[in-house]
Amino acid sequence: MSPASAAARAEALQLSLVASRDTTLDGNWADDHWDAARLGIPTRRGRGRARFDTITQDWLRDPAKRWSRFRLATGCAFQTVSAGALALSRFSRCLTECHPEVSDPAGITRPVLEDYLAWLLLQGYSPATRALSCSMIRVFFDACHRHGWLPGLVPGATIYVEELPFHHDEIARFIPEFVMAQLESDEALAKIRYPTTRHLVIVMMETGLRGGDACNLIFNPVVEDSSGWPCLRFMASKVRSEQLVPLSARAAAAISAQQDYVKSHWPAGSPWLFPGIADNDDGSKAYSHSNFTRQLVRWCEVIGLHDQAGQPVRVTGHQFRHTLGTRLINQGVPQHVVQRLLGHASPNMTGHYAKVHDTTIREAFDSYQQKRVDIAGEQIGYDPDGPTASAEWMKHNLNRVRDSLPNGYCGRPAQQDCPHPNACLTCPDFQTTPEFLEIHRHQAVTNRRLIAQADAKGQVRLSENLRHVQTNLERIIPALERIADDTEGENGRA
Repeated sequence: MSPASAAARAEALQLSLVASRDTTLDGNWADDHWDAARLGIPTRRGRGRARFDTITQDWLRDPAKRWSRFRLATGCAFQTVSAGALALSRFSRCLTECHPEVSDPAGITRPVLEDYLAWLLLQGYSPATRALSCSMIRVFFDACHRHGWLPGLVPGATIYVEELPFHHDEIARFIPEFVMAQLESDEALAKIRYPTTRHLVIVMMETGLRGGDACNLIFNPVVEDSSGWPCLRFMASKVRSEQLVPLSARAAAAISAQQDYVKSHWPAGSPWLFPGIADNDDGSKAYSHSNFTRQLVRWCEVIGLHDQAGQPVRVTGHQFRHTLGTRLINQGVPQHVVQRLLGHASPNMTGHYAKVHDTTIREAFDSYQQKRVDIAGEQIGYDPDGPTASAEWMKHNLNRVRDSLPNGYCGRPAQQDCPHPNACLTCPDFQTTPEFLEIHRHQAVTNRRLIAQADAKGQVRLSENLRHVQTNLERIIPALERIADDTEGENGRA
């Protein structure tokens, strides 16, 4: 099923569930084991199961199903519903172990909930797991109060926001650079058994995509910005919105190679950039995230991944995301830019968020974008209202932090290293504006003198390189002069 048809089916199902006011759970909805496929709900491979049989109290199990069905109707992902069922299973186990006397909703009191908070801590769950468990219970009880799904539930039966375990202060689980150097080497990447897995690893390393989002990329997720640089368009499932981010050259190359691989192995085509490896003759199944996890573990073992002490190391796909975010922060990229790049819904995920009102800066950026020329002196088109404008703004912020050139700007994203430093005037990613016009004029004069000296000394290759630079300068300077004249004319009329 294509991503578009899957989304249409999901929307149709949600509308039907919302339209239905019948609270009776029958058919597959009454089962203690929910299967997303049987329910007709599109979901990711390996994430289509929800269990309610571990909720041992009958009076709690049925409302849990009603709540889960309602959440699906409001647009929650099936995986989120499954997580809610698991949280209620934990609460059910706590009642069985600590409060076996509770036989109906009226028995759920504040002391019982306080004991549940302590029980979670004693079980040794991580702060993130405890926070998720408490949040789910809090939302569930709020819904039960509102819809009457737990008759007799006392008004004070709630978990307050301030009681939720706070886990955002944990250190990001980034991969140390010593380990990343092993993972990013061409030699190590060549040892990944399947090309699909290899290309997926590269894309996740370079973009910081969540594993599920990466596995479910459409076959052609790349669009170009106004300067021709590739950007990745994808659906961020966690925040339920489409996002557009600039790609590094390495990620773009991996995507192109993967597209060629898919075309060769599935001549009839596949809707997915990363189709499943096994039992997928028609290419209709996306790559399973659980399978990717297993392949990643196997690869770490094959290459003998180790830390500086020589001890074996295993990494997860999500750590690539933490690593990219940490690298960008360490390079001085503003946290709000990192938040946008990684698609965090909350600034807490990227640290203390400095509220920067960049309206004025963005206006200046839009103006700058419309005055750029490349090394051929051709003006680069730009639409501030275009679909790639936000991705270009993000790339601009990343670049300005990393590189400041004496005569222009680099059009490459910050994730991408420069293969030809000190050769900007012959680089296709170089961009410049009228503010550097005098520098280019002075450079042209100096460059002519260097050409004459190289010719006098018989330095043929150096002379050829300098003439290439001179040709580009003689294209750039007139183009910038025209833009400068036009700008002065506009200012005079204003």
